[in-house]
This record gives sequence, C-alpha cells and structure tokens, in this order.
Amino acid sequence: MKKYIYVLSSFLLFFILSLTLCAQPPQKMSYQAVVRDAQNSLITNQNIGVRISIVSHNTQLAVYAETHTTTTNSNGLMSLEVGAGTVEYGDFSQIDWANDDFSIRSQIDLQGGNNYTITSAQQLLSVPYAFFSGSSAIEANLPPDGTQTGDILYWNTQDSSWHIVPVGTPGQVLTIGPDGIPQWYSTPLNQNVPPTVVTDSLFNISGTKLNVGATITNSGSSQVTASGVCWSSTNPNPGIANNRTTDGSILGSYVSFINQLTPGITWYIRAYATNNAGTGYGEVLTITSPTHCGTVTDKDGNTYQTAYIGNQCWMKENLRTTSYSNGATITKGEYGTVITRTTKYYFVYNDVDTNKNIYGLLYTWAAVMNSAGASNNNPSGIQGICPTGWHVPSHQEWCELENYLEPGIDGSCSTSGYRGSMAKKLALPQHWYADGTNFLAPGYYHTDTTGFNSSG
Repeated sequence: MKKYIYVLSSFLLFFILSLTLCAQPPQKMSYQAVVRDAQNSLITNQNIGVRISIVSHNTQLAVYAETHTTTTNSNGLMSLEVGAGTVEYGDFSQIDWANDDFSIRSQIDLQGGNNYTITSAQQLLSVPYAFFSGSSAIEANLPPDGTQTGDILYWNTQDSSWHIVPVGTPGQVLTIGPDGIPQWYSTPLNQNVPPTVVTDSLFNISGTKLNVGATITNSGSSQVTASGVCWSSTNPNPGIANNRTTDGSILGSYVSFINQLTPGITWYIRAYATNNAGTGYGEVLTITSPTHCGTVTDKDGNTYQTAYIGNQCWMKENLRTTSYSNGATITKGEYGTVITRTTKYYFVYNDVDTNKNIYGLLYTWAAVMNSAGASNNNPSGIQGICPTGWHVPSHQEWCELENYLEPGIDGSCSTSGYRGSMAKKLALPQHWYADGTNFLAPGYYHTDTTGFNSSG
C-alpha cells in the first residue's frame, strides 16, 4: 500500500530583504537573516559560510549563485549584499527580472566553510524598477503615486525615500512637528499633537502572517499610550477601528506580528500610535499575501513547490530524496526486498526509475521517522526524512487539514473510522476516477478546491 509523506514548514531563518540601488548596474540587494541551529538556538558572534542563489520560478533552476563569509552579531543576525559576493555562476546584472518570478535561496555552513547544512528559500515578492531597466537610482527613486486628491509628499532622510502624508479633513491645519515631518492636526496648538509614526517595512511574509516594522519618531504633546499596526482588505486607509495589534507605548522602533491573513488577498497595512491628543498613522503599505510559501530544497538538491491550505503550509509534491538532511543515505529497496519495522528503505513505484519524478519515492515507516518516536503534537516536532526546517505531520496536523477541507468531519480527531473525502479536494481530475455514480462529469468525484493538484 502506498504511503505518501507531506511536510509542514518551520523555517530556521527569518529574512529581511532591502534594496540598494547603484547609479549604474549591477544592482545589489541588502540581505539579513536571523540564524538558528536545529535546536532553534541563535547562532551568535560566529563566522559562517553562506551561498546565495537566485532561483527561477519557471524553471526551478538557479540563474545566479555567489558565496560569502560573514559573522553573525549578538542577536544571531547576519548581513550581506547579494551581488557583492564571490560569483559561482551567472551574471547578476543579466537576470531577466521582468519575465519571471524569482526566489532567493540561502545555504549556510555554521563552521564557516562550504559544507552547507541549513537551506531555506523565500519568494521575492517585488523587484524595483531599476532592476528591470538597469538605469540610475534617480529613476528608481521616483516619488510614489498618491492614492487620493490632496496627498502630500515629504522626503525622509532616515531612509532616503519619499513618504506620503494622506489628505486631511476639512478644518484641519498642516503643521511641521519638531522632527520636521508635516502632519495634519485639528488644532495647531502644541498641547494637542498626536504622535508621529512611520511604517517602515513588511517582512517574514507568508500567506497567513507577516511582520511589520514601525518607528514612533515623536510622541507628540503627551506620552504614547498605545501603538501597533492596523490592516484591512477593504479600507485603503485602515484605522484602529479595523483590525489592529497592540504593541506597547515605547518611543522608537517596534515590530508587530499579524497572523490573521488569507492567502491571495490584497491587504492595506499601516502603523499607528496614540496619545491623549489622538492617533497618528504611518504610510499605508500594500501587499497581496502569497498563495504558496516558497520552495523547499532537500539534501539531494530536489526542489519542491508548496501550497497554503488553511493556516498550514504543505509540499505539493511527494519527496524524492535518497538522503537525510545530515547527508546519511537511505538504502534502495526493490521487488522482493524483505522489510521489518526497523529497516530503512526507499522504493520506486513499480521498480521503474522514471516513476520517481512522477510519483516521488515510497519509504518504509522506519525511513520516514529516522529513529524518532511517534508524536501527536501540533506541530509534530519530528523532522525524520524531511528537509531542514520541515517536519513529518502528526495525527493532530492531519486532523486540522481534514477539518479545514470538510469542516466538522472529524471534530474529535479520532484515530479510527471515516476520515472524510479530503483526497478528492487535493487530486488532479485525471488521478481520481469513479466507477460508480458520477456527479462531476466526465466521471470524476474530484473537487480540487485547494490548488494542491496531487498526482500521487
């Protein structure tokens, strides 16, 4: 009987990407990541080796790769410039940003060499105009378009970019605060000034959650009493009456966490800060949450697509690896191979090697678990055969998937009995044929509501 293994994501690296545009090509991207080991401990003040690859979404092949040697800081943060490393292959200035989507893949050797044991990838959700044109920074740093009549632009030297002051309401007065930033007030008197806040960036973006960086640059006429971010999918200027977080009352920078997004939806997000005079808002940042969670690469170099289903991220392909993430190999079994509960084998469907790329590989239970015991936690915490940062799903995680696809089908998460028809919601039509009554012509019971498109 086939037993297919799908895995959930638990990334060890959290990315912050910013863009440094040079006057002439090639351009560079500033890249930061918090580095943790397999035990989720920060790797601090340590020399590490890094390989950065730019991977084409169309071909799933790296079009550019370079290596770096860098040192993490006391917070486990590494910083480097993509485009300034030692080139392994490709030409950064010749990447066709306009006609393809790309992800950035990082591989890390915690010992500072090139024996990379940590691999992760993040989709590049946007690319600046200068990357398309290869033109000067003057072209790339054009002021942003306004969103409504009356919007005003000002230049912020802290991040060397233009920012929008949204149009005020009738009767308000535009004044310049002590930090030099213009803001609309109901009264220009200094005793009634709300805080000034900047929406800095969006990062660690997935289909269901992201982080927002913000900075309170001035507390206004009184102490800040609340701050955070607010967001909406319908209001282009979200306020505290919409969805919001509450992140304290300290002047300076803070990071807010949003975990209530829906994949594939456009969101309007901005920071806020409140004092006794009122609430000040930062610029609105707009993003469409991705419908997948990037790609994942195993120890053999196989790259897999992913999909969000509910709040979970699943691989859309069966594993094809013949190695564990530590490099240990798995023995190949063939027809007639005797297996036990403790033997670790992989098999190719029907003993035809070309089936590996169609259906993936079949593994014994011992090979999947890699000596780990069973887990009913959510997440399971069992890496087993999975690539670094991913894990074997537990019964509780399967139950969550079942109840998302068919709400209420398994409310008690029973380990026996009918488990619903979730396979129909995952399968391609040609792989789900019915020989009984057909209620989806031409003879398929499939519903494929997830975009998973399973072929195995």
